[in-house]
Amino acid sequence: MKNITVTVPDEIYLLARVYAARQGTSVSALVRRFLESMREPLYTGLDLLWDGQDDGQDDSKVPPPPLFPV
Repeated sequence: MKNITVTVPDEIYLLARVYAARQGTSVSALVRRFLESMREPLYTGLDLLWDGQDDGQDDSKVPPPPLFPV
C-alpha cells in the first residue's frame, strides 16, 4: 500500500476529522474509500480512450492496464 500526501485548507481538514470521528473511522480511511469508489469510473474512462485505437486485438479480452505505474 502506498502513502499519499494531500493538501487541504485547515477548515476542510478539521471538518473531515470531525466527520471521521463521528463515523468511527479516520480521515485516511475516508479518503481511501473515496478513491476506491473511483476505480470503476476511472477504468471506464480508460476504456473509452482505448476504444478509438485499432491495434488488431480483441479489446474485450485485454485487461485494462494499471491506473498508475507499478
